[in-house]
Order: sequence, then structure tokens, then C-alpha cells
Amino acid sequence: MELEVKKPGLLHLVIPIFLELLLTTIVVNIDILMVSKYSIDGTKDGIGLGVGVLGGMSQILQTQNVIFSLVSLGTGILTAQYIGAKREKEINETIAVSLTLNMCLGIVMGVLYYLFATVILTKIKLSPTLIGIGINYFKIVGGFCIFQAISLTIGAVIRSYGHTKQPFYVSIIINIINVLFNGMFLFGWFGAPIKGITGVGIATAFSRFIGMLILIIMLFKYTNFKKIKEYLKPFPKDILRYLAKIGVPSGMEHLSWNISQIIILSMVNTMGTPTIMARTYLTVIATFMMMFSIALGSGTSILTGRLVGEKKMDEAYNQLLKSLKISFTMAGVLAVLVFLFKDIIIKGFTLDSEIINISKKVFWVYIFVETGRTFNIVVVRSLQAVGDVKYPMIIGISIMFGVSVPVAWLLGVHYQMGLVGIWLAYAIDEWIRGVLMLKRWTSKKWTKRSLIESE
Repeated sequence: MELEVKKPGLLHLVIPIFLELLLTTIVVNIDILMVSKYSIDGTKDGIGLGVGVLGGMSQILQTQNVIFSLVSLGTGILTAQYIGAKREKEINETIAVSLTLNMCLGIVMGVLYYLFATVILTKIKLSPTLIGIGINYFKIVGGFCIFQAISLTIGAVIRSYGHTKQPFYVSIIINIINVLFNGMFLFGWFGAPIKGITGVGIATAFSRFIGMLILIIMLFKYTNFKKIKEYLKPFPKDILRYLAKIGVPSGMEHLSWNISQIIILSMVNTMGTPTIMARTYLTVIATFMMMFSIALGSGTSILTGRLVGEKKMDEAYNQLLKSLKISFTMAGVLAVLVFLFKDIIIKGFTLDSEIINISKKVFWVYIFVETGRTFNIVVVRSLQAVGDVKYPMIIGISIMFGVSVPVAWLLGVHYQMGLVGIWLAYAIDEWIRGVLMLKRWTSKKWTKRSLIESE
């Protein structure tokens, strides 16, 4: 049976992706707000420590998603190109190989997170107090990361088919469950036992498990995929080679970014709990700001991947430039608005005067960070979608470790500019990489790098 593959316009792709990101970010924000009202020890001094735990561990836990992106990024890109080329056998082989690889990675990563939790958190200079509070949370969320591994892979496939609303609906369910269980374990809703930060970890893992089950059902509904074994005998070596060709460079860029952020986080973790908490709030705000760029970049990459599969290079070229203009304008306007309303925004997270003062100093830098970041989000995703994956990796790694990390140390630590110095380093990093990525696209060298071979 041949399934109908949707050919949506840009907005039909972007809006559901944006809403999914918005919902997820709102719930992360709610998580932090809920935890910020919870006292670890029942005293006033214990209020807010949970935010320090989540903020201090966040970058390490994000590493799991970065590792899984080695496969899921390649899955989405390769599936989109095969859909454009109308090659169903290769689509199913791609899904089978991708699921197998990410399940294996999920098991290995989960074991490592669980067994070496204390060692990992000590290495990033998290205080013994915060480690003691959050160690079980870290083990639970990290240990069950296989749920994310499977979900990210299936989500990439379903979006490549043009079904962007379905993952959004799953996200709604996941986040409702997550918030409900957070309230139960933090505040004893419905008579549930209070388990504190450990309960937040249980809520996260359980909601991701439910989401994974729903996405598995959707995979069988919206594709012709049947069983993993059916498409692995004989083993499709070409698919593995293509996934490696895309996933390793793309994933290495993401992994390098995450490692650079962990190094910078270790610098922030030496600046005291108020600064750690301020960074947590500022990162959440930044996530809200970049959502539209991420959605636009994701939608554009699906279109450009399909267009390249159909050998329509000029259409792919113009689509990216159109999307970039929209994204840059939106990022600039939003960054200015956030700066103008910074007092209201930060007080929505905390009323602690020290944290507010630390945070407010950073807002003007957002204007430069987010306008530069939109180049990297939108252009890099389309470069990856059309098969030009090595150049973004090389430039990304070079600038992250040659500019971002040393400048963050120089300004943030050496010259004691704190978070302002850290965010200035981000701005310099984003603009250098962004300009280089745009030059790469306009050079059209990527037109000769389509991943799939003609039948």
C-alpha cells in the first residue's frame, strides 16, 4: 500500500513545530517555577535550591539528546530526500537502521549516566550540596534516556513525511503528564507522597515513556514501516554509510557545542548559586527567543531536503534565503522587546534581588546573540539537509573552542564580568559562524553534495 506523502507549504510545517517547541518550553518554564516554590528542607533558605540543581545538571543531561542527534538528524534528512525521490524501500531501511542504532546508544548512555552520576557531576564542579539534592533526579532522567532516543528518531521520520501536527499533539500529552506528576511529587497533589527533586525526575521519565509509546503507534500509522528485522536482512550498508555521512559531522557539531557549554557551565558553577540560578533563568528566556528560528529552520530543512531529492536546486536556494530574512527580522524584534521588558520578565521567575540584578545586566547582549544565532539555526540546518555537513562541523568546532570557550573564560572569569562576559562570548561566536555559514550557502558549493545516488 502506497501512503500519501504530504507536500505542505513552509507555514504548514513551521507552525506545528513552533507550537510544539513553545509548549515544551512553557512546561520547562513551569517546571522551574514549580521547583522554585519548593523548599528542599522545609525552610525559607531551602526555597530555590532545586533551581540550582536543575540548572547545574541541565547541560550534562542535554548531552543525551546531542548523542541521539547523531542518528536522528541523519534520519530526518535522509528520509526527506528519499521521500522526494519516491524510494520507499530505502525509507523503511533508514527507519530500521536508525531505530536500532539509537536504541543501542540509549542503553549504553543510560548505564553510563546511572553508574557514573557522582563522578560526572563532580567533574563539572557542581557543589556537594546540589549533588546530594539532585543525584537521584540525574540517575532517573539520564538512566532512562532510551525513551528519548526512540522518540527523537520516530519524530524525525514523521516530520519528514509532513506530519508535523502529530508530534505536537504528543508533546501536549507528555507535558500535561509531566506537570501533573511534578505537582504530585513536589506539593502532594491528590494525596501523593512528596518526593521532591527525585519526584521531578520520575515525572520526566514517565511522561517520556508515554510519549514514546504513542509515537511508536504513529510510526506504524503514518508510514509503511512494519518490523525492524524485515528491513535489516540483508543489512542495508548503504543506509548506514549515508547516516554516518550525515550524522557524524552533524552530530559532532552538536556534541562539540554541548561540550563547549559544559566547559562554560563549569565556569559558571564556580561563581556561586545565585549566578547558577540566574544562568538557568536566562537560558530559559533565550530558549523562548530562539524557538521561532528553530521551527523555521526545521521546516525549511524539510523543504530543502525534499527539493534536493527532486533535483530542484534553485528552489532550495531561494527557499533558504526567504526563510532567513523572516527569521532574522523576528529574532531582532523579539530581542529588543525582551530587553525593554526585562524587569517584568525576570521578576516572573524570581523576586530575589541578587539574582534579578545579575540577570538584568545580560539582557542587552541578547540582541546580538539571538540575531547572530538565527543564521546558525536556519542556514546550518539547510546545509545539513542538502548534504553539506562537513563544512558546518569544521567551522563550528573551530569557532566554539577557538573563540567561544576562551573568550568566555577571558571575559567572564579573568576580567570578572560574570554572565555578561559569558553572553558576549556567545554573541561573538554566533556572528562569526553565522556569517561564514551564509557565505557557504551563497557559494552554492552544496549543490554538488546530494546524499542519495540516482537509481
